[in-house]
Amino acid sequence: MTTTVFRRIARLAAAGALMAAAGAALADDLAIDPPNPTALDTVRLRYTHVGCTNPQSLQVFLSGSLISVSVDRAATFPDCGTIASFHEDFTLGRLPAGEYDVSLGVNPPPGTFGPTQVFQGPHVSVAAMPNGSTLHPHDDYSDMWWNPREPGWALNVRQLSEKLFMVWAAYDEAGKPTWLVVPGGAWNRDASNQLRFTGRIYRTKGSPWQLPFDPAATTFSTVGTADFTPLDASHGIFSYTVDGVEGSKMVERFRF
Repeated sequence: MTTTVFRRIARLAAAGALMAAAGAALADDLAIDPPNPTALDTVRLRYTHVGCTNPQSLQVFLSGSLISVSVDRAATFPDCGTIASFHEDFTLGRLPAGEYDVSLGVNPPPGTFGPTQVFQGPHVSVAAMPNGSTLHPHDDYSDMWWNPREPGWALNVRQLSEKLFMVWAAYDEAGKPTWLVVPGGAWNRDASNQLRFTGRIYRTKGSPWQLPFDPAATTFSTVGTADFTPLDASHGIFSYTVDGVEGSKMVERFRF
């Protein structure tokens, strides 16, 4: 065996070892949220990594006790996820009580060559549904929500423990920007056992930003009620009654 061939074999072996080590490290970046779900919880696979994936390509397959998740790596935004602790959540849904094993397959961008990276996720134990219907939220809904088919307005949600604080940045009948605030409320369940958060809506006014602050100019008035109904970890329905006008909008988390 020549020295050149030996060196090539050594390099291939070293590259294989590095790839195996990298795969093991990436496998540690998969986690289940929440860690100890019940049949009421929306279960998500949390993928911490560098780079980003195409959310439109996500596919989830359930076969017996095996859950297979498939997603394509995005071809654009190469710097996506380079900040510390960047993660993406893939919704698995609400699962019947039982034991499950999860795997994640990350495919190369469509039209490119490259292997599919397969990672084995943690084992998932889903507990039986607790007695009675709990009113505890089963996700953290803190985020900016919107409807991508209706750009220009947004619903900002901040969750602390079981309470939501919502700010609806929209427009009034004259087309001027306005804030409608839901500073609190309570979780409840409807006849179909769907969990939702309901609170009063307030219209606020205050000092113009370019003038000195005037406490007397700060006012608020009750104008209606709002419901935030999560459908899964990343999608929901925002329903409202404002000044006697009723409506509802499909919303989803805004992806930066």
